[in-house]
Amino acid sequence: MANTETKSARAAKASAAETVKSTGRATKSADAASAFFTYPKVEFPEFFRSAAEQGMAQTREAYARMKSSAEEATDMIEESFETTRESMREVQFKALDMAKANTDATFELTRELLSTHSLSDALQLQAAFARERFEAYIDYYKGVQATVGKASADAAKPAKALFERSLKAAA
Repeated sequence: MANTETKSARAAKASAAETVKSTGRATKSADAASAFFTYPKVEFPEFFRSAAEQGMAQTREAYARMKSSAEEATDMIEESFETTRESMREVQFKALDMAKANTDATFELTRELLSTHSLSDALQLQAAFARERFEAYIDYYKGVQATVGKASADAAKPAKALFERSLKAAA
């Protein structure tokens, strides 16, 4: 048994020695690889460093101006859309009012036509109705045209103001 123990002890020592040798080789090859891939430390002159810092400052400033301009443009577009939405809503209400007026006038014409006794009276009522509705349509379209014109002018005001500010800033 003593002989068996010595053989196993010798095998363990040989294994440990081989591990140390291979670890030493691995460490040496890792050191060589890291030395191969390390970059030399280079000090840049103060001029380059200050130029880079100045460039970064200018870039930050340009970004801040661009962000501010984008926010102003977004606000302007939102304001224009809100003005347009309100104007279109006003036009829709005018159209509903016109439809109601037409309906009321048509019912009134029908009531008057039912009470006429001659064809000439009916034709006179019909002609008066047509003239009245035609004048009402003209008034309606004038009102819509004024509303749309006002809406387009109001919607353009923020863009015009932004454009004028940009011109003043550029000058």
